[in-house]
Amino acid sequence: MRNKKAILFFLLTISVTVNAQQLALDSILRIIEQNNPELKMFNAQISAMDAYAQGAKSWDAPQVGTGFFMTPYNPMMWRADKANYNNGMGSYMLSVQQMIPNQTKLKANETYMKSMSGVEKENKNYIRNQLLSDAKMSYNESVLLQKKIEVLKETETFLNLVIQSTEIRYSYNQDKLGSIYKAKAQLGEVQSMQLMFQNELQQNIIMLNTLMNREKTTIFQVDTTFSIYNYDIQKIDTSSFNSIRSDLKAIDQTIVLLKAKKDLEYSKRLPDFGIKYDHMFSFGTQPQLFTLMGMVTVPIVPWSNKMYKSSVLGLENDTKALEIQKQGIINETTGKLETLKSKIGFQKQQIKLYEESIIPSFRKNYQATLLAYEQNTEELFMVLDAIQMLRMNQITYLDLVQQLLLLQTEYEKEIEQN
Repeated sequence: MRNKKAILFFLLTISVTVNAQQLALDSILRIIEQNNPELKMFNAQISAMDAYAQGAKSWDAPQVGTGFFMTPYNPMMWRADKANYNNGMGSYMLSVQQMIPNQTKLKANETYMKSMSGVEKENKNYIRNQLLSDAKMSYNESVLLQKKIEVLKETETFLNLVIQSTEIRYSYNQDKLGSIYKAKAQLGEVQSMQLMFQNELQQNIIMLNTLMNREKTTIFQVDTTFSIYNYDIQKIDTSSFNSIRSDLKAIDQTIVLLKAKKDLEYSKRLPDFGIKYDHMFSFGTQPQLFTLMGMVTVPIVPWSNKMYKSSVLGLENDTKALEIQKQGIINETTGKLETLKSKIGFQKQQIKLYEESIIPSFRKNYQATLLAYEQNTEELFMVLDAIQMLRMNQITYLDLVQQLLLLQTEYEKEIEQN
C-alpha cells in the first residue's frame, strides 16, 4: 500500500511537471542577472560609491565668529570721556575664515574616490560569474536527470507489459512463478530510482528558483537539448586572461585604486591656503578697525611628513603584492584549464565508446533475447537480465554525459564564458 502511494505521488508530480512552463537556460541566466539579491546589493554599493565621489572636490565650510575684542570688564570705560581724554576702549568683532584646499589635493581625492566603484564593479562581475555557473550546473544536472527518468519510464512500461504477459502465461502453465516475482522486483527498483531522480530534480529546481529570487517551489520544465563543445582541443591563451577574468580585472582596478591613493597621500606634501578677515566695531570715538590675514600650511616639516611618506611606501609594496597575486591566479587558472581539457577529452572518448559500442551491443542483446523468449527458446530471466543491463548502461551513459556537461561548465566558469 505504501509503495502504491509513493508511485501515485510520483505520477502526480510527473503530470504537474509536464504541464509546467518550460524555461530555457538563457532565460534563467537572464532572470538571475536581473533579480538576484546579491547582484542587486552590488548595484546599490556601486551607486553609493559614485554618489560619494561627487563630493570629492568640496571645500571645508567657512568659519564665522562674533564677540568682544580687547574690551575692558568695566563698561564705563567703553564710552568716550573728553574730560579725561578717553576716546573709549574695546570693540565688537565679526570674523570670517575660509581654508582654500590645494587643487592638486582635491583632484587626487576625486580620482581616488571614483576608482573605488571600479573595484566593486569587477567584484560584482566575479560573483555574477559564480552564480551563473552554479545555475548552469544545476540546469545541466536537471536535463540529464530528466533523460534518466525517461529511460526508467520506458523500462517501467516494458516491465508492466512483461508482468501482465507472464501472469497470463503462468495461468496456462507456460511460465514460472519466479519470473513474475523477478519482474516485479525489477519494476520496484525502477520506480524507486525514478523517485530518487525526481527528488534530485526537484532539489535542482529549488536551487534555480533561489538563484532567480522566485518562489522556491515554482515548478518548471527544462529544455532537454544540450551542446557538446571541443574545449579539449581549444588553445589556452593566457594573454587574454586580463581581459576576460573579472578577478584579474578586480586586481587591476585595485592597483589603479592604490595608485590613486598613493597620489592622494603624496599630495599631502603640498600646502593648503587660508584667508581670515576680522572687522571691529570700536566703542566710543575710536576708528573702526579690521584685520586681513593669509595662512598657509607647511606639511614638509620633518614632524609632519613622516605619515604620508610611510603611507606611499606601504602602498607601493601593496601594489607589488597584487602583481604577484595576479601571476599566481594566471598560473593556477592555466593548470585548471589544462586539467579540465584532459578530463573533457577522456570523458568524450568514454561517451563515444558507449554510443558506438556498449549501448548498441546491449540493445541488440536485449532484442535478441526478447525475440528468443517470444519464440519460447529462452527463459524470461534472460530477458529481464538483458533489459536490466541495458538500463544500467543507459544510466551510466547519461552519468558520463552529465559529468561532461559539468566539466564544460567548469571550463566556461574559468574563462568566464557566461
